[in-house]
Amino acid sequence: MPPKLTCYGGVGEIGGNKFLLQDRDTQVLLDFGTGFSDGSAYFDSVIKPRGVNGAGDLFEFGLLPEIEGLYSEDALQNTVLKHSDPKVDAVVLSHYHWDHMGRVEYVDPEIPVYCGQTASLLHQANSETGGSPLDDHKLKTFRTGDRFRIGSIEFVPVHVDHSIPGAYGFIVHMTEGTLAYTGDFRFHGGAGSMTEDFIDAAHHSSPDLLLTEGTRVSAEDRRGNTTESSVLKEAIQMVKASKKLVLSTFRGNDIDRVNTFYKAASAAGRQLVVSMKTAALLEKLKDDGGISVPRVGKDVLVYVRRKRSGTLDDKDYRQWERRFLDHGVSASDIKKREGETFLHLDAWNFPEVIDIKPESGGTYIHAATEAYNEEGEEEAVLIRNWTDHLGFSYHQLHASGHAPMPDVGRMVRGVSPKKVVPIHTEHPELFMGFRGFGKWRLEVPSISKPIGL
Repeated sequence: MPPKLTCYGGVGEIGGNKFLLQDRDTQVLLDFGTGFSDGSAYFDSVIKPRGVNGAGDLFEFGLLPEIEGLYSEDALQNTVLKHSDPKVDAVVLSHYHWDHMGRVEYVDPEIPVYCGQTASLLHQANSETGGSPLDDHKLKTFRTGDRFRIGSIEFVPVHVDHSIPGAYGFIVHMTEGTLAYTGDFRFHGGAGSMTEDFIDAAHHSSPDLLLTEGTRVSAEDRRGNTTESSVLKEAIQMVKASKKLVLSTFRGNDIDRVNTFYKAASAAGRQLVVSMKTAALLEKLKDDGGISVPRVGKDVLVYVRRKRSGTLDDKDYRQWERRFLDHGVSASDIKKREGETFLHLDAWNFPEVIDIKPESGGTYIHAATEAYNEEGEEEAVLIRNWTDHLGFSYHQLHASGHAPMPDVGRMVRGVSPKKVVPIHTEHPELFMGFRGFGKWRLEVPSISKPIGL
């Protein structure tokens, strides 16, 4: 079988990356994620796919590809697709975001999963604190500088900068041609030089095909190009200007943001307080020599919320949570030190402020991307209602994890492939605007339609 690429997700949508590489008798999935709008016409927070039906409810609406020899026995219960010995040789992941690996839970555990060493640590932390899609799977890890072969296909991982540590692109050498896959990337984060490393490596491989994300390729992208360093500068000003509690929501796995807000809190003489899940993640990442993180119990403290008994009884907490109780601060502790605290809450823990009872005049920093769908818009309205109720000022402050449209063109120009296949974008047709950056041709993918190198 000559080399080919088949897209089963990430086509005309943000996220949901699922790409099957086939070469001779080798089959490898490059990412296997959940789309942000997966099944939104049929499922929501109330009507959900039934776990008891495995992958059946997802097959019903084409939300998972029916690939023989890919899924576990449990995933295929009550489905037409019958379980067989694995025919897919491996799943290779670019990074630990759900839209790139969230569907691995359905994959046969006999199929090995390749991921970066940092992604493996992220998995371990999530597995301990609530579960991970990679649970029960054999993980094989890599770093930049490694090369690994799966059958007739050789992978060369090269780091890129993104809003989660341990993100990679790949140079993929097949028997007849080379493919470069960007994963998710940006240049404006704290480690933009890593994305430059990917461009250099991809360019020197003279790829036949560039599979590139284009999240922000849009005529209506108004997010600007805020850098993480400018987030730090503005955050310091906001935190220093506030005399009351400073509160923020952001993804706890955005380690750049944790570091940024730790520095902002320190510069303003405040203590950064994070959730238990974020603390568990920081503890796990201290084992990664390539990442600098604040020390739990010294640089950051841990917010302890009331659970079963409502009395902060040690017995209320799981084993993994109990180790943070010595570094913990309660709602009443924060109330006593409002002007000395910078509190990180996950959005779903916003009701904790009822226990804290902060004085009006505090500062709320929304350090996540602005709403891009109906669900996000509803959450944004709720948070605005909460901050209005508290009498807090509201500030939007975020550096996107994705490159803006001009920087996607910079990627295309730098790699200089023969063919460009845009994925992880709602506007693949706009890639035609990059044609002045080389003599490549554009191939807009379709679901389940093979593309030759």
